[in-house]
Amino acid sequence: MRIRNGLSARAKALVGAVALAVTVTACGGSGETTSTASAGDLDRNATLRMAWTLAPGNLDPHQSGNYQVDFNYLSPVYDRLTVVVAGPSVEPMLAESWEYSADGTSVDFTLRTDATFHDGTPVNAAAVVKSLSRARDPQQAKSANTLAMVTDVQEIDDRTVRVVANRPAVDLPAVLSSTTAAIINPVALDNEVDLSVEMAGSGPYVPEQIRRGDRIVYKRYDGYWDPEAQKAATLEIIGIGDDNARLNAFRSGQIDVMLAKAGQTDDLQPLISQSQYDMYAYPVSQFYAVQLDIGQPELQDPKVRRALNFAIDREGINAGLLNGQCAPVYQPIPEGVDGHNGSLGEAYAYDPTEARRLLEEAGADDITLRLITVAGLSPQQEMATAIQAQLAEVGAKVEIVPLPTADAQLRMGEGGYALLNPRLAYPTPAQTLQTNYLTELRFPTPPSQEFQDAVVKSFDPNISDAERTELYSTASTIASEDAYDLFVCGVPTQVAFTNKVVGVEEGGQADFVGIVDPRYMGIAS
Repeated sequence: MRIRNGLSARAKALVGAVALAVTVTACGGSGETTSTASAGDLDRNATLRMAWTLAPGNLDPHQSGNYQVDFNYLSPVYDRLTVVVAGPSVEPMLAESWEYSADGTSVDFTLRTDATFHDGTPVNAAAVVKSLSRARDPQQAKSANTLAMVTDVQEIDDRTVRVVANRPAVDLPAVLSSTTAAIINPVALDNEVDLSVEMAGSGPYVPEQIRRGDRIVYKRYDGYWDPEAQKAATLEIIGIGDDNARLNAFRSGQIDVMLAKAGQTDDLQPLISQSQYDMYAYPVSQFYAVQLDIGQPELQDPKVRRALNFAIDREGINAGLLNGQCAPVYQPIPEGVDGHNGSLGEAYAYDPTEARRLLEEAGADDITLRLITVAGLSPQQEMATAIQAQLAEVGAKVEIVPLPTADAQLRMGEGGYALLNPRLAYPTPAQTLQTNYLTELRFPTPPSQEFQDAVVKSFDPNISDAERTELYSTASTIASEDAYDLFVCGVPTQVAFTNKVVGVEEGGQADFVGIVDPRYMGIAS
């Protein structure tokens, strides 16, 4: 089968550049495409139809419990100060440049002059301050924790916004690239528009039809500053949770692009072998894990958590459920990224005998995991059943708790539960480690002080790249050896598409998280 792959070693250059830079200046969006069709081949009157695994829900970007779920539907409408493109690389969006303070605890963003909201309201510093102030306020934003480091947002002048952090924040431009930091039209905020069902942004598209639980149809916004971000006249994103239904829609020509799950590779082979179809695999960065609350009484002893890791047959899950495309992982930083500790090897190779020995040594004879899964989402539901059976073999009980998408992560954050889902990845390892293990929503009980210290220090712009990498490695090693998760396997983000589609490789979000951003995609004439 023909599957084109993205680069695997992708974060090093970005981490070094972000850590050492004092001033970053650039213009416009990506402006380029690596697809075979040139800009002159584009059909700018075309409709691009993409199938995602989840339907649109709450449309307020600041109310997202998990931006990985909502990003695709929000990104076409809502711009941010920065954008992540292929690499991944953090580039300007509403900010045309930015400059760090000497101590790295604040960043001044200079706004572009040609950006407007869809009603013509200018995107100025006052608008940005109003949005970011809302985005970091827990009373107004469920996702406020993603901006927890921000202590103030100031309007310096009409074009300059200063964002102040509570620590050295060389990652701040990357953090502000997420839709949880989306810039919302202040007119909508002042008028208390219900943003859960309406949208008010400055992005390349305006919503034409919103069918929550199904799809959103977008039309090109004619006043947008970057035509490369709106190659298609109409964009339609459809939520199709059932893998077979999504594949059938692709096969029948109802959609042009689809997220291809690892377990669908064999089913896609007859199509991809034909010249009019293709598939692209982004670098592996996120991984499936049983996310644990290490403060749960039965799990407080690291021996118990290690034992449960030894009980997981990763190769069996990979071969039986994921067509051999989900390689086992044993630590949070993937191979090819700064901080990956290669010496850990196969730290938890399947060994139920060792699992039973450790459980006996720990005196653990009554372990129950209440394992949350997203209801109806494959392959997680099948993986949960397999893990339930494997842990039962060593005497651990698993109660599977299917929940709606919007509730799964929130329930995990309450404590006392486990969650089977991918761990999120970000443009820098520091963000990845912080978001997954220093955020109560995703890790209810704080990790060790040594882990926290290593992650926090890695944000310091005054340390060398070598020191930063060592800190990443320290944290990744602690997470592995203390078994902060039941690590399962690293899953690639893959898209299948017709040969009319261009710009697939430009979706920078997919270089570190399982999101396929259609912003730079289009249809060839």
